[in-house]
Amino acid sequence: MAKGTLTAAILSLGAAFVLTTPAHAGPIVVTLPTYYDSPNGYDFVATFPPPGSTTIGTFTFSIPASALVTGITISGTFGNPDNGSTALSDYYFGFTGDETAVEIAACDSILANCYSNQNGPTPWTYTLTAANLSTLGSAITSGSLNFTYTWDNNTQFAFSGYDQYVYAGDPTLDIQTAQTAPEPATTLMCFGGLVALAALRRFRRV
Repeated sequence: MAKGTLTAAILSLGAAFVLTTPAHAGPIVVTLPTYYDSPNGYDFVATFPPPGSTTIGTFTFSIPASALVTGITISGTFGNPDNGSTALSDYYFGFTGDETAVEIAACDSILANCYSNQNGPTPWTYTLTAANLSTLGSAITSGSLNFTYTWDNNTQFAFSGYDQYVYAGDPTLDIQTAQTAPEPATTLMCFGGLVALAALRRFRRV
């Protein structure tokens, strides 16, 4: 067998091996701007916001056709360095028709650091469970998850004239994926490598 032909066969087989080795798709990371609900806040007694959810933002992304979502984590902070206080509030992942499908964070107590943020922004993180992933399945497939909050009606120690704010700092979505199957082109490359190997073995027998 000619040296060039042998080299080509080895390279073809090597490329096929590399391309068909199971691979993990990289993470998909999406970040929304820091959310601040009002420059003046809300008087916690006199002008408390009406019930219902308020959209902080929508995470948009694209899951590759050959990838499988293996996990999703969202992280962020309560409060910011300028005015640390965060109103009692709950945070959710949802979609049109169910904006509060999965609760992912909460600042529920005036005794918690998230409320006063005296030590700076309070970090939080939440990893979706298998049940959460099932609930949000169609939204994940469509590549759109709404990030919303609702005000907590707990008005402990609130008084008229005391303003409340909602802060959501650097909301970051991290989607972990894994490759599920080789692309058609990869399969063809593998086939080419096997043909080259078969030709090499046949030549050696002759």
